[in-house]
Amino acid sequence: MSAMRPIDNNHGNITFAENECSDGMCCFTCVIPSNNGHIGFLKSLWKNGTGYPYVKLLVTSEGYRSELYDSCKFLNVTVFASQTDPGLKMDLRCSIYKYRPWQCKGYPDEAGESLYEKMSGPCILNEYAASGTYKELVYKREWKAFFAIRDDRMAMRNIFVSDNDVSVVREKILKAKDVCLATLAGNDTEDLEYILIPVPRQTHNILYLSEKHQPIGTIKQAYHNWQKKIQKNLENHYGPEWETKLKNAIETEEKDACKRCNEDTAGNLEC
Repeated sequence: MSAMRPIDNNHGNITFAENECSDGMCCFTCVIPSNNGHIGFLKSLWKNGTGYPYVKLLVTSEGYRSELYDSCKFLNVTVFASQTDPGLKMDLRCSIYKYRPWQCKGYPDEAGESLYEKMSGPCILNEYAASGTYKELVYKREWKAFFAIRDDRMAMRNIFVSDNDVSVVREKILKAKDVCLATLAGNDTEDLEYILIPVPRQTHNILYLSEKHQPIGTIKQAYHNWQKKIQKNLENHYGPEWETKLKNAIETEEKDACKRCNEDTAGNLEC
């Protein structure tokens, strides 16, 4: 990725529409098969969303290699003028939401694996919106996320909901706060120009559906969640009596260690 090129005289904002799943980050970062096999035979019945292949998710961090994620082919991305303020609204949602496969319906709480396809969680938005102290503890770095929109007329025509000329719409979004330009190289593709829109860290306008993966507020809360996950893994592996088995295993190990310490160099127990 080339260096980001900030744009002077930025004003206004681009905010999420107050809709269900309006952040759309999961549609980039969960494990989506390249052939969209998780949709099954129904994938032939719908056209691609407006975001594919023009919108990607860019994750950057100083001193680390940038990561670029493709979206699910059925992700709709729209940018439109706000009716209540001079800024712009951005909405990312599944174009086949009512008919999405079970992996997507259960994500991130019940998403699992079939014999052929896999979806993983939890949503990256939890990690991204967490406190800086938490991210420093977990990642040892601060990272930023951007929605990268290809800077060409076809992309603009697909995602911008406006009666204005494409060039007029482009100028409006380039004047939004913190928007910048960059040259990105995808997998086995030539370098292309993109408009980068920073992903907000605030989640108060997003309807949060997950029960198990709530937003991370404190390190103590995160540690509690990790502890519960470890205990659940032990229960799944060793059964409901895992605590008793663990206690017995530790006691046996300590007895064996004590026995070895009491042996002389010839291997005989000392009296």
